Amino acid sequence: MNNEWDAIVIGSGAAGLTAAVTAARKGLKVLVVEKTDVFGGTTAISGGGIWIPGNHHMIAAGIPEPAGAARNYIATLVGEKLNTAALDAYLQAGPEMVRFLEDQTEVAFALADHSPDWHPEIDGASKNGRLLRPLEYRTQKLAGYADELRLPRSEFNAPVGFMIDLPDLPHLDAMKSSPKSMFYMLKIVGQYGLDKLMGRKRGSRITMGNALAARLLRSAHDAGVTLWRNTGVTGLIGGPDGITGIRVERDGKPLELSAKKGVVLATGGFSANEQLRRAYMPYPDQHISIMAGCNTGDGMNMGLEAGGTIDGENVANGVWSVVSTMTKPDGSKAIYAHLIDMAKPGCIAVDKSGKRFGNEASNTFVEFMHKAGAVPAWLVADAAFVKKYGLGLSLPGGGAIKKLVAANYLIEGATIAELAGKIGVGAAALADTVARMNAYAKTGTDPEFHKGEAALDRDLGDPRHTPNACLGPVETAPFYAVQIYPGDGSTTVGLRIDGEARVLDASGKVIPGLHAAGLDANSIWRGNAPAHGCNVGPAMTLGYIAARSLAA
Repeated sequence: MNNEWDAIVIGSGAAGLTAAVTAARKGLKVLVVEKTDVFGGTTAISGGGIWIPGNHHMIAAGIPEPAGAARNYIATLVGEKLNTAALDAYLQAGPEMVRFLEDQTEVAFALADHSPDWHPEIDGASKNGRLLRPLEYRTQKLAGYADELRLPRSEFNAPVGFMIDLPDLPHLDAMKSSPKSMFYMLKIVGQYGLDKLMGRKRGSRITMGNALAARLLRSAHDAGVTLWRNTGVTGLIGGPDGITGIRVERDGKPLELSAKKGVVLATGGFSANEQLRRAYMPYPDQHISIMAGCNTGDGMNMGLEAGGTIDGENVANGVWSVVSTMTKPDGSKAIYAHLIDMAKPGCIAVDKSGKRFGNEASNTFVEFMHKAGAVPAWLVADAAFVKKYGLGLSLPGGGAIKKLVAANYLIEGATIAELAGKIGVGAAALADTVARMNAYAKTGTDPEFHKGEAALDRDLGDPRHTPNACLGPVETAPFYAVQIYPGDGSTTVGLRIDGEARVLDASGKVIPGLHAAGLDANSIWRGNAPAHGCNVGPAMTLGYIAARSLAA
């Protein structure tokens, strides 16, 4: 067995595969090691969007990107703790990375429709163009290694199991009124039905982060990257004076592998590491991550053992997400991230006393939960809401309501008082909260928490609903509740790096031969995210930068 490589990448998400593909395309002999039996990391179960200011799709569409605007936006948002070297490298290399991958690999993106930055009040924010979405892909293009790709999270698929994409949503919504939309969706359903008849493990149409991971996986094979699954890394070879390789266990045998140019850490953060969660996460006993269970902080810990250091204190130690869970018949847990439903008109969140405590449409709602001590909390809505918009695992249309009530995921009450009793909150307080929301829905103004006032709130509301896209009544029996918890879509704490994605020690000195990308490197935003796509975008860019540095 050949144990000598130019570059070794640990981890196979967007960061790792981008680093591997780039390094291979630049002439290096590259190995990717993945400890699980599938490739794709958490990217494969993500939305897959990337936030890249100044990308060429944006420029081609005539969307302005004034010089220095994005840098000012981030610098103002992050403040004095900003790692300026990492930010400047990211802003310079991001557009270059997108162009490189689209020119030389299977990776392809398109502009995401109307996706403004999250802090429009800050100078330099953009209303559109910085977010790119991966184009859908076909499993047939993966040839004989389609089963090597991590499956998407089933909770985000359509009820029968096929994958949907953001451009599908308007058609899904208009199926009953538009023959064109009906035909569009029937083609997707028909293809999925054919896939199942042919005995395929998964649908042939893959979208979002799963499509991005598939495109990167195909590109790695095309570039000649060697990919090892089921290979656990037991340590780095070397120390503060330089990393020269790694130790692994493969097929039950220990191996030492040489990396002449260096090693890239891209193992995906520490969401599944209980010790690190307790060190960095609020309410660790109630915190539920939507990340894959294999993200145990391996890369960060290896970097620390080699002499690296954590890059200081962050604003938040995770990219927070409101989640709910349900135990399936086989004992496994379904985890749902509430990214859309809470902003819709007629959904309220209450604490154990039965009172609201924050703006349900805010993408930082978990922070309201932390500050109020509302862990766990409850989402409450009426029958009309659940049927029209869905609520958590209950998707629009209401087809699974009875099943979810039987599973004790949806709690149902004929009256608000009955619902309050079933979920253990104050009946009088909940009735008062509902009455207040019904009054706010009529006026279009939420004087308590200002739901629907910000443009970002309204983007996820219902534009057809007036006078406020995010405020609606809770009045049609029966009434429903879902218990919610604080969760994360990624961690943000990681190793300190320089502008070449090289790991630095406590004195700021480079550890030769050691790079970090993705969640193994500290968040450029220090947990104060600027927009959608703020995880995968930097992950791919840092992977590209690391590979470029190794090849140089």
